[in-house]
Amino acid sequence: MIERNHSEPSAACPPGHGMRERLAVYGFFIIMGIGTSAWISRLPTVKASLGLQPSGLALMTILGGCGALVGMLVSGVLTDQLGVRRAMLLAASTWCLGMVIAALAVTLRSVPGVILGLLFNSAGISLWGTVNTVEAGAVERFSSRSIMPRFHASYSLGMFLALGLGSLLSHLGVPIGAHLAVNALTSLVLVAACVLLCPAQPLGDYKGSADGKRSDRHADSGRSSAFSRQLAAWGDALVLILALINVALEASEGAVNDWSGIGLVDSFGVPESQAGLAPTIFAAAMIVSRLLGTHLIEWLGNMRSLVLTLLVSALGILVYALSPSFVLSLVGTGIWGVGAALGVPIVTTLATKDPAMAAQRASVISTAYYGVSWIIPPAIGFLADHTGVRPALLPLALLLAAVTLLVPRVSRLTRE
Repeated sequence: MIERNHSEPSAACPPGHGMRERLAVYGFFIIMGIGTSAWISRLPTVKASLGLQPSGLALMTILGGCGALVGMLVSGVLTDQLGVRRAMLLAASTWCLGMVIAALAVTLRSVPGVILGLLFNSAGISLWGTVNTVEAGAVERFSSRSIMPRFHASYSLGMFLALGLGSLLSHLGVPIGAHLAVNALTSLVLVAACVLLCPAQPLGDYKGSADGKRSDRHADSGRSSAFSRQLAAWGDALVLILALINVALEASEGAVNDWSGIGLVDSFGVPESQAGLAPTIFAAAMIVSRLLGTHLIEWLGNMRSLVLTLLVSALGILVYALSPSFVLSLVGTGIWGVGAALGVPIVTTLATKDPAMAAQRASVISTAYYGVSWIIPPAIGFLADHTGVRPALLPLALLLAAVTLLVPRVSRLTRE
């Protein structure tokens, strides 16, 4: 496996594929960003309505996240068996059901009800993420250049829109239940529209490479069961290392979504509408970086770009957590977003180069994060009870710096 030479055009897409399919992928990412970030935008209200401490909010979130762990274990198989279109509809429907339940439960101030809703919600989002990864990786393989950062930029755009809207609705006093339920149902309708836009046989269902040949390392994988390919992915050294790097990246991105606004409320006493600026600025920084990131990746290559994104992200966490003022902390979230922007797209590209194993590898990488999420969110929450939220995020900076040591190994494995 080698890094793509983007100066060489790839093979033409199969008939019927092109701009429509690429637009559908952009739509899937945007809607996913909008759908998931509505909940994030109202987390301070959720915390206050349910009367939770940071550790209690973390525990509730992680219990609800068990659905994602289960979903990720089978998401690769489901994506293979159902195909992109049906798997996407199943994912969005499950996610929507969970969000509606959680919205009603917050209104009723029922913590068990919120956990139940989050179980369905996280199971759906785990499958949604795998389908997005598989389809985006396939579309990129048939492209003449790196476009994965732009797909992820559309996710960040969705986040930015949802977070800004959430802050506005909070300021206007719109009930959280109505906000979240309408957001979920609207997102489901938009996903269905994108599924109709996508071709009947999406590139994500195509198991050949961009040059029309079967995968070199898994040429016989089409004859093996989806479950055996899933097991094989768990034994792949490259995938496991990418999974570790992705754990650090996703934990960092998840932390800014879950904790940055709450940290500003606790440290500076700002209202929810102002605290929402932190994840909003983070999302805006990611949008710009991801739109420009294709040029950086083509100039520096995947490996040097990955090291850079890890270190800048760690710097952003330090600025956010240690700044003595509200404004400087917001600057820190901007640096954090610039750094975090390209990490996950690069990992996604490296993980989906082999089309025959793309779904299984995407599942492993995501499952690793959700497995560790049993530890990271509660650790931040319980630590925050003693140190405050912002200092509790500092270990993430150390984690990001540490995984840069794994990048040379990834470089060697991708040249084997």
